[in-house]
Amino acid sequence: MITVDRFWQHEEGEFNSPDWRKEEWLIHCALIPVEQIDAAAIEIASPDYLTFETGWSSGDEFSFGDYSEYGNIELYSLVSAIKHPVSQELIVDLSREFIVYHSLEKRNQTQYFHPLDNIVVAEINIDSHSIYDPTPKVNVHRDYLRDFLAVMKMGLLISVVADRFANASTEEALELEVVEDSQIDQFTRLSTSIHTPEFTHHECFRGRSILRQNFIIAPYDKPKFERSPWYYFGKQVAEGSAMPSFIVNDEGRRQTLPQNTYLENYIQNGIGSFGYLWFRSEVLQKYLQVPGYSVSFHMRNWGVASVPGNRGTIDVGINSQGLINAFAPDIADLPFLEQSYWASYSSLPSGEICEEMFETRMQQNPPHSPGVVELIRDARTRLSSVFKDKFSVDLFKDMEPSQQELCRLSIGPILGQYTEVTELSKILYEWSIETMQITPLRKAVSALGGTVDEKLRQIKLLKVSLIAKGLDENKARSITAPLAGLYDLRIGAAHIGSFELEPIFQLMSASSTPKSPRAAWHLCVDSITLCLNTISATLET
Repeated sequence: MITVDRFWQHEEGEFNSPDWRKEEWLIHCALIPVEQIDAAAIEIASPDYLTFETGWSSGDEFSFGDYSEYGNIELYSLVSAIKHPVSQELIVDLSREFIVYHSLEKRNQTQYFHPLDNIVVAEINIDSHSIYDPTPKVNVHRDYLRDFLAVMKMGLLISVVADRFANASTEEALELEVVEDSQIDQFTRLSTSIHTPEFTHHECFRGRSILRQNFIIAPYDKPKFERSPWYYFGKQVAEGSAMPSFIVNDEGRRQTLPQNTYLENYIQNGIGSFGYLWFRSEVLQKYLQVPGYSVSFHMRNWGVASVPGNRGTIDVGINSQGLINAFAPDIADLPFLEQSYWASYSSLPSGEICEEMFETRMQQNPPHSPGVVELIRDARTRLSSVFKDKFSVDLFKDMEPSQQELCRLSIGPILGQYTEVTELSKILYEWSIETMQITPLRKAVSALGGTVDEKLRQIKLLKVSLIAKGLDENKARSITAPLAGLYDLRIGAAHIGSFELEPIFQLMSASSTPKSPRAAWHLCVDSITLCLNTISATLET
């Protein structure tokens, strides 16, 4: 991070004492066209010339505080610092262009984050002073600044003045050589002076030094298209880098992926199977966790992954071996860095191509395989309609999991760990059970002629409503058992270490623990869906 705007001071001792010291720093900046930046760094001698006034001018023109001139040099603001004309509050922010270009997110009072890289790009604070009005303190990440400058075709001029004072009993004790505006280098000037007691009106000599220095932050040669959240239409190849290679057959042969070509060329050149490649399942972690990325399955095992800024989508599915299949031509269209990410998870082929994906894309014969989110949403909707029609109540709260949580539900476990099932069960339980409102459930029990126990919660109230409808207790318990199993899975997510899974899955009509976490998750989803639909069918008759 570099400081682009700040006023700072430090003072020690009493003003009239020989040990008095004082130091003040003033830093301002301005965006300047690249063809003028060198001349500006030479000609502009003080940060005071890099200020932007807001308000009416003597020529009856209103200035918005974003543009100024120094002679024929054009100055544009990177930092906006405006004192409100009524409240006198200092309002500080970055230029709109900088925020928009990087799509920055202000996640707290002082920090702007990049939405994809998830790091601080800028910090804005307001410093208070004992004598002076509040002043801005603005720091900007150098890398993102230079990227922005490349787009703007501008450089940033940072002008600094350091003003230092010191008292001493004698002139010699100051150890200061008097210099009158000496040019140290092209962008640096120094001047020093000594004031005698006749000038200071006390017994001390006072030395003063003023250092003026300008710094140029140059733009990159070209913008960093590959990390921009905005869609980019051109090719994004990292300079000096070869395109990444992928495992394309069961002998482990690697090669880069051809772009702008037909699927037939992939098939003829033996790149994957019908253009599909295999990847370790961990490749989807980034798409499930990093802001801007997403992946969801609209069928049970098949869906689409998206990179930020609408820069590409990838046809993805998971096969019976737990490996990810992805369509190679989709990956070939991704930016260099995204291809490199996928290449790092490239795997030897194992198992079939995801059946849902292959049958739909290659055989135009899509199987009936509704996704997890669709199944649960439809089951909730049906049960809600039954309660509305039969008991005139709204059963569910108007709440859904977040989009990221819905994506996680649709994908299911991908790392081969049963803890994934318990974590997903928390989301599923909250959505399918905890959103049921207690009062409508009690009204349904009463309407069916049952007795309401005020201590009972959702699952027990559903069971009581089935008994009130005419089912015997064992049948009602059997129907609602999967909900009890889901509750136990949710509780298990809070436990440290392992816990017994088999009794839980037996509540979901399994004889033993499913052989894989994905199979366990599908059992869980199917049993909950069947349970809710069975309750609906029973109550609506």
